[in-house]
Amino acid sequence: MRLVVSLLVSLSLVGCAHGGREAAKAPAASLVAPPPAALAPEAEGRKLAGEADRRASVGDTTAALELYRRAWELGVREDAALYNAACAASLAGQTAEALTWLQRAADAGFAHAAHLQQDPDLAAARAEEGFAAVAARVAENEAKLTLASDPALRDALLQRMAEDQVARAAVEKSDYRDEAATARLRAVEQQNTQWLKEQVTKGGWPTRSQVGERGAQAAWLLVQHADGDLAFQKQCLALLEGAAASGEAAKKSVAYLTDRVLVAEGKPQRYGTQFHRPEGLPVPRTMEDPEGVDARRAAMGLAPLADYTQQLEQLQAEVPTP
Repeated sequence: MRLVVSLLVSLSLVGCAHGGREAAKAPAASLVAPPPAALAPEAEGRKLAGEADRRASVGDTTAALELYRRAWELGVREDAALYNAACAASLAGQTAEALTWLQRAADAGFAHAAHLQQDPDLAAARAEEGFAAVAARVAENEAKLTLASDPALRDALLQRMAEDQVARAAVEKSDYRDEAATARLRAVEQQNTQWLKEQVTKGGWPTRSQVGERGAQAAWLLVQHADGDLAFQKQCLALLEGAAASGEAAKKSVAYLTDRVLVAEGKPQRYGTQFHRPEGLPVPRTMEDPEGVDARRAAMGLAPLADYTQQLEQLQAEVPTP
């Protein structure tokens, strides 16, 4: 995965914490510090899972696997963490355990069938007898997310999201120095904005029922990146809020677009989703009522701000030098 400052990082893209990177090229991992006494078990588990990701990213899969086990015992059930644990187990030669982690990830909703089949970290685990059954379960999960009453619109949204991500990745790879890549990204954003405006004018906001979970997520991504048309973003925010109120859009999408609009208007953000890098590290932009941000984030289905900041820092460290 790559860090995209100010955006939801995971989207529908998945990558192991380790991903085959060479240990010599990654920063040294620090030892796990004991958590504060008042830390809740789930919060401690998330911290352990984050440390496990860091250990795995430098090739220390055995230590990472032990941390993933402890995180599981403390209640970590996010599909991405469970999938990363499977990758660590597979790389550590613990293929039977890797299959167990994959089963857990599938139970938690992991829904990236193609990635599961192609990820080199899972090469050993794919030889396990039960892998086919897990892969079928993951494919079922994915099918549920793509079920749509308007598959043509869903597919168009997914295609445009893919184009956005390819163009954005090229800019990030150059550390924002490639002017041609930047121009290409701006052109893609403008084209997608104009296209989405036409779709919204004709049929309203694309809902989960209409374009599926993945398609609805893609629609959000396109308007999130429509920074050249603030009025359109505000129009879509109102539509998105209505869709979320009826279960036809994700509350977290509302949170991200709300903050995007507020920051564009020069106002403090509400949910702490928008970051910048004034001194190289990701820092949240100005927030209203910072003390209450985690309660607001929880209401929108977002993890605590400290956890999200840690994830951004880790992802930034994993972006290869251009």
